[in-house]
Amino acid sequence: FSRMASRLAARSVALVQTRTKANGVTIKNPSADFLPYKGVDHMKKYARVELEAGKTYAWCACGLSKNQPFCDGSHKLPGLTNTRPVLFEVEKTGTYSMCGCKQTGTRPLCDGSHKDVSKRPRSEDANNRVVFVIDSPVYDGVAHKLGYRVKNGGFQK
Repeated sequence: FSRMASRLAARSVALVQTRTKANGVTIKNPSADFLPYKGVDHMKKYARVELEAGKTYAWCACGLSKNQPFCDGSHKLPGLTNTRPVLFEVEKTGTYSMCGCKQTGTRPLCDGSHKDVSKRPRSEDANNRVVFVIDSPVYDGVAHKLGYRVKNGGFQK
């Protein structure tokens, strides 16, 4: 079993290296590139970025970074995400189109996947229910601002 797993892992790494070499990018942590999780769409387009050859960059894969398209460590906050940044280098100094929607199949570069990302704001999918903890002033304040009132042991509109 372990021999088969190591062969599969070697093939996966070879696949990433082949795919990214064609784009002039070398992935430094292939395991982050193969995570099945896709980040939240930070923006529904790409970002044109000037990158230097030989320098290692950390592309934000979770979509939570305030320093897009690069990682600022936001993925480390407890309970937010299982994604990790993709560490990479470019072969030639130049301007590259970095993925902003986080749905690309050619991490960290844009492959046009942003065209398939819904234009509908995520806030439209929000629920009208409020989860609360008894005697929590934080939830009480948020619920009040959202128009909820304490009723029947919880918050209701």
